[in-house]
Amino acid sequence: MDKLQLRETILKQIERPDIPDREFPACLFGVVPDSGAVQTQALQQAIDTISREGGGRLLLPGGTIRTGALELKSRVELHLQDRESVLAFVNEEPELHYPVVFSHWEATPCYNFSPLIYACDAHDIAVTGEGTLDGGADFGHWWNWHHQVEDAWSDDKPDLQLEDRKALRRMNVDGVPVEHRVFGPGHYLRPNFIQTIRCSRVLLQGFTLKNSPMWQLNPVMCRSLTVDGVTLYSHGANNDGCDPESCNGVHIRNCRFDTGDDCISLKSGRDRDGRMAGIPCENVLIENNEFADGHGGIALGSEMSGGIRRVLAVNNRFSSPNLTYALRLKTNARRGGRVEDVILADSVMDHVHGAAVHGTMLYEDGRNGSDLPEFHNITIENIVAHGGDYGIFLEAFDEVPVTGLTLRNIRIDGVARPMRSMNWKEPVVDDVVINGKSFPRPGGVRILGIPVNGETVRAEARTCGGDMDFMYGWQTSTDGIAWNKAGEGEQFPVPETAAFIRVTVMDHKGNAETSHVYRVLPKGMSGSGWDYEWQRLYCRGMGERPQGIPEDGIMTREQLAGILLPLADPALRWEGEDGEACSEALRIAVGNGFLAPEKRSWEDGDMSQGQPDGCASQPQPDSHASRLQPGAHVTRQEMATVAMQACGVNYRNASSTMPVCADAALVNNNYGTNVARALYFGFMSLDPDGCFDPRRPVTIGEAAGILNRVADFAGI
Repeated sequence: MDKLQLRETILKQIERPDIPDREFPACLFGVVPDSGAVQTQALQQAIDTISREGGGRLLLPGGTIRTGALELKSRVELHLQDRESVLAFVNEEPELHYPVVFSHWEATPCYNFSPLIYACDAHDIAVTGEGTLDGGADFGHWWNWHHQVEDAWSDDKPDLQLEDRKALRRMNVDGVPVEHRVFGPGHYLRPNFIQTIRCSRVLLQGFTLKNSPMWQLNPVMCRSLTVDGVTLYSHGANNDGCDPESCNGVHIRNCRFDTGDDCISLKSGRDRDGRMAGIPCENVLIENNEFADGHGGIALGSEMSGGIRRVLAVNNRFSSPNLTYALRLKTNARRGGRVEDVILADSVMDHVHGAAVHGTMLYEDGRNGSDLPEFHNITIENIVAHGGDYGIFLEAFDEVPVTGLTLRNIRIDGVARPMRSMNWKEPVVDDVVINGKSFPRPGGVRILGIPVNGETVRAEARTCGGDMDFMYGWQTSTDGIAWNKAGEGEQFPVPETAAFIRVTVMDHKGNAETSHVYRVLPKGMSGSGWDYEWQRLYCRGMGERPQGIPEDGIMTREQLAGILLPLADPALRWEGEDGEACSEALRIAVGNGFLAPEKRSWEDGDMSQGQPDGCASQPQPDSHASRLQPGAHVTRQEMATVAMQACGVNYRNASSTMPVCADAALVNNNYGTNVARALYFGFMSLDPDGCFDPRRPVTIGEAAGILNRVADFAGI
């Protein structure tokens, strides 16, 4: 289905609300602007009366009207008459102003504080006008209920919302009846601003919305929704702009998004609840919008257990200075869901930090589950973008590769890595240029095994999803500066005189990529066991084995930093003050995010506050120890985060997802997701008893094996 066909299909699903052309000034119901009084009762009486009498438009005059939660009723339009019209929602004593009602919270049904504007099982409703809806949220009200962790090294801060969030998720997974999922007073699940549940013919038009407690617009299981010319401004945690959930027929146009999270996020239920409901989010048209600020532009998921299909996003401008992803697909093996028939086209992304297009099945819970998602028929065409860790990042599980992918007429520059293509099946890649290089082309070029004089090595390369015949050209050097052509073919006997080696891989179009430089070991020097692993690191330019330390000796932070240097950007270094001399390598490792400078307790996996059991041989730091702590050891949970930071794939989300292992309860929240991912990618493993042993120091021998697997993954 092309863009025109898809557009016509979607627009057939959308109708405007049928509201009688009758106007009711709010003053008729005793509403007085700028009075300072909370006028919830008068406003609700007006809405109820207008609906009961057949419907019409409730006119809110210029000035500020304070209110608590309002419930829209069928055939009622709430209209902000002019630009000076402000509907201000009170932010104190939520138990008095926001009664507990049936709602959805992060795509999970429950009973909670009422959304600020709420509707359930209504039809033909609207909020319109040039005025402002002010939710009253700030860092002293609503937003302080939640501390969002984005950095895996962050210290924990009070997160009042966390336990309630976990409880609701458990209720979902366990199938607890919705009527028993009661929150509200005594709990800390922030309400959404406008939430319409099971409504039809909904119009949101013209107004400015600001300072939302949580998600700003959240229609749930609605049919025929139009969001037109709305300005959304709210920068608290999880302040998504517009999150249609399991809706059919959605038109989002001419809006300005200035948010603290995703601008638009399409959803269809979470985990068990979402799968049982089985209601997709479908027939969505997103056009002519400005994404002025926000981490994500258009996100599909992560709550998408019911599936997402037939989505067209065209003629949008992504100008956010904080834009991580313009288009993002995010799910995991617990949420599942099928994404299909999605087109992103004719758009510009000015400043991208993550990737213009990003899709992963490893969001939060990752592979920990049995409900595998699917990505099918995704088309990206006619886009121009600048900046990012990647140009295009799209990965899937082995069992469910991406199918029907089309990349056409794409120009992206200024990225660190052009593309991550994991499990693409027969993609169409046409006229794609990233950093001046055309795709498809060879990638992931590396030499397998240890190059040893007189022995044979083999090269490996891949392309973006399809099978391709490559030509291999080998070069050798005695000094690592002057290079000589030395042979061709996938396998190559290393000459006796070579000290350095590399390989260039070329496709049939003449596109070529060259591996990193590898050191060559003298004949007879190849070892076994952990010495073999250290020799592999040495050949990759990642340092020699620490001398005088046995295999079961403890790896220090400074030793680890020196080995990580080839994976680091030397320009990124920590400039903080130290009470103790530290190597440049350690400063660079911290600057690149491989290690953290903060002091952490033993519960967080560090040695700054004393010694754990079983580590009596480890010296205790005194009170003047450096924040970088060069001599401190590295625990296994820290090593998991090091591995994920160093592998070349930036997984920013540092949620509290726990890995599947017998001792998961011992893993610190901030490390949980990275431990789970390090296990999934095979960087680390469980012991025979199914334990991860998160707080045990990493040994020299163990570190060598982990770092080699990371280097394999990174193509070094």
